[in-house]
Amino acid sequence: MTSIRETHRSIGNPFHRRLPPMHAVTVFAVAAASRSFSRAAEQLFVTQGAVSRQIQQLEAFLGCPLFVRHKQGLKLTPEGEALLPVVHATLGRLADACDDLRTVGQVMVLRMPPTFAARWFLPRLPELRSRMPEVDVRITTHDAWAPAFDRSDVDAAVVRGTAQWPGVEAILLMREVQAPVCSPAMAARLRKPADLTGMPLLHTDPLDAWERWLHANGASTRHARRGQTFDTLELSLAAATRGQGVAISDLILAEESLRDGVLVQPFAETIEEGIGYYLVYPPERAGQPKIRALREWMLESAGRPLVL
Repeated sequence: MTSIRETHRSIGNPFHRRLPPMHAVTVFAVAAASRSFSRAAEQLFVTQGAVSRQIQQLEAFLGCPLFVRHKQGLKLTPEGEALLPVVHATLGRLADACDDLRTVGQVMVLRMPPTFAARWFLPRLPELRSRMPEVDVRITTHDAWAPAFDRSDVDAAVVRGTAQWPGVEAILLMREVQAPVCSPAMAARLRKPADLTGMPLLHTDPLDAWERWLHANGASTRHARRGQTFDTLELSLAAATRGQGVAISDLILAEESLRDGVLVQPFAETIEEGIGYYLVYPPERAGQPKIRALREWMLESAGRPLVL
């Protein structure tokens, strides 16, 4: 008597049952469509004898004939007629599944902080697209200090922090170097850090950045937390460009504006506190071609200045 476990195993796992030779099944489908072994051989780029042998192998496996040969060509037997729609449905589902997997491989979803996306990634995106023309790159922005890939379609992320994140691979792209930046007109009023007293200061997270920079450079921190606060560095830099105050920014993210002259760095003094931008992804994705290509390109791009 068959046990419940044996019954479940035979139903749940098809590999516990004898499967037909899959290449012979494909040959059968082509021969059934063309109703000719010679035409099937032409479509499959094999000899007519090879097609005949595959059909014989499948018929031997099934224990019944699939075709009747006559002057006009081939005709399916009742058994062949019964098998053909099952083969079409099975091969169609297999082809659909493979198409879906290929589509997944051609899409890469990246998450990164909004200012990093706008000021570092976007100017370099055409180069990435030329490097990976077969990949559809999709960008989402999120200013998080920790990566999260659970219940998400994100393939990789750029995260600002110290790389203290379990369960992911973290590749350092660049260290954060912070300094004040402002419009040229406002910079003309600044000669030393103490001149910032009474100037409108622009803030983003972390809100103590100005306090730390002023303290490191011997200036008063009494009014370090006063001024306009923005939720992204991008808005703070936009306000600084319009002469609304002095922002404190990572110099790499302000690179294009500094080069264009719409922002200037009034003081040479900077602060570095071990914060960096990291490319992160789950370890199991490290071998994916698109992740390997992304990692290589981002490391190369992070090591050279932006070419405008």
